[in-house]
Amino acid sequence: MSIAPSHLMRVLRRRDLVGILLNAMIGAGMLAAPAKVYALAGDWSFVVLAAAAALLVPLVLCFADLGSRFSGTGGAYLYARAALPPSLAFAVGWLLWLSQALSVATLANLLVTYLGGFFPAVESGWPRVAVLVGLGLILTGIVLAGIRQSAGASNLLIIIKVTFVVAFLAAGIAFVQPERLFIDHAPPRVATFAQAILVYLFAYSGFERGAVVAGEAKDPQQDVPLALLGSAVIVTFAYASVILVCVGVLDQPAATDRPLAEVGRQLYGQAGAIMVSAGAIAVIVGTILVITISMPRMLMSLAEHGQLPAGLGAVHPVWRTPYVAILVSSTIAFGFAVASDLISALTFATATRLLGYILCCIALFRLSRQKDAPPAMFNLPARGFVALVTAALFTGVLLIGATKELPSLAGVLVIGFVLLAVTSLGRRQAP
Repeated sequence: MSIAPSHLMRVLRRRDLVGILLNAMIGAGMLAAPAKVYALAGDWSFVVLAAAAALLVPLVLCFADLGSRFSGTGGAYLYARAALPPSLAFAVGWLLWLSQALSVATLANLLVTYLGGFFPAVESGWPRVAVLVGLGLILTGIVLAGIRQSAGASNLLIIIKVTFVVAFLAAGIAFVQPERLFIDHAPPRVATFAQAILVYLFAYSGFERGAVVAGEAKDPQQDVPLALLGSAVIVTFAYASVILVCVGVLDQPAATDRPLAEVGRQLYGQAGAIMVSAGAIAVIVGTILVITISMPRMLMSLAEHGQLPAGLGAVHPVWRTPYVAILVSSTIAFGFAVASDLISALTFATATRLLGYILCCIALFRLSRQKDAPPAMFNLPARGFVALVTAALFTGVLLIGATKELPSLAGVLVIGFVLLAVTSLGRRQAP
């Protein structure tokens, strides 16, 4: 019941890729980051955002260079496989797939929390399970039906998201008190400032998901770099706008876990809080949808290259989607969500992603030194130097901001390599 993976449909346009990237990046981080950063950095929040954006720029440029070299499915895994030993390439694919599965679980539970503001019963027991299972079935059904349907749903949700951000800015900008935006205090300690930067890096991460679906894009080597760069600019504006309103309106931005909803409540009463919460639900659903699209395609790419069981690479003859990988990924991710009502795994999910980013930067450095490397259609000046510096910077971020997660990170790598060994053994013994 399967056809060659090369028969995936190349139907994604540049605007579809932009929609997928924006849905990945404008997520739950935007809802909570203003309060968390203000708690750490106070009126230095805008400086923190600028520093985080400055760190993000070379990383996005590295991925734009890499994305312009490849047209297949797999994104970061494909990049690593071209320049790193197979075991390290597997580590990239495995870590980024796992980070996405954990992100689905944490975001789905965050969605339940927001729904609880409307229907308190859904926060526990069978109603909670029903919501999570229902969400999983609906999104999995959309993704199974085809990449066109998935892109259409993504585009609809990003329109809602952008409308939400614009409406939030328009409704709040008139109430911003300029004196609250000035820096009146000494800067925070270096360690605290670094932690605040890390919060924004957590919120920004996820942009690599758009490259995973390059195998279904019409012109990926042209469109992926442009979509990456354009999305990064739009997201920076969105985050700056949200911080402007939250810091400029709220007396104590750090005193709430839901700063956007608190702005709505303070300006427009309970109706304002309800409208913002409804917008937050759309923000979360859009991000989960994009992860549900990209996550199985990472498994498919791993299977295509012999590092996971071949069945995960099966493509449905009618829907032209990797249906086995979709079913496996969704079952595991939403199973995680049902099994735990905690959202604390988000930091670990981001730590796994940061390690994947670092390895991709190292891959670009090695490609820059290879004479037979795939040609780049987006030429990053001094790419080897930029890649090496970016890898060093994000290694520092990982060591400073995610020290507690490192033992767990080592543990999941061991599990992944066991799966790789079992798969390799099974393929060697196959007739």
